Amino acid sequence: MTHPIQTVSTETALRILAEPERRSVLARLIDSEDNVVTRDELVEYVSLENPPPEQPGAICTERLLLRLDHTHLPKLEETGFIEWDKRTKTVRYRPNERVEKLHQFVTAEFER
Repeated sequence: MTHPIQTVSTETALRILAEPERRSVLARLIDSEDNVVTRDELVEYVSLENPPPEQPGAICTERLLLRLDHTHLPKLEETGFIEWDKRTKTVRYRPNERVEKLHQFVTAEFER
């Protein structure tokens, strides 16, 4: 599916994609049927894609929730890649051809 390229620099996109948990967030959103997922779905997907070091599950989940709420989702929203509704705890991906191409490249080349 081809989407219009939003105005975002390659540098900004790569900076966002440099973080493995943000790549996982974007992967889940890009693969969703309607580009919308709940925060809980993201937590589950990101934790499976980025297994934490040996720590109890509840602690890891809480830390991931904090990173999503205070770091990853705000950064993705600031760049215009997502819309984050804190009230409903849903995240909507705003399709971006450049980001999708870079995401595919970074994932294919560096996550083997």
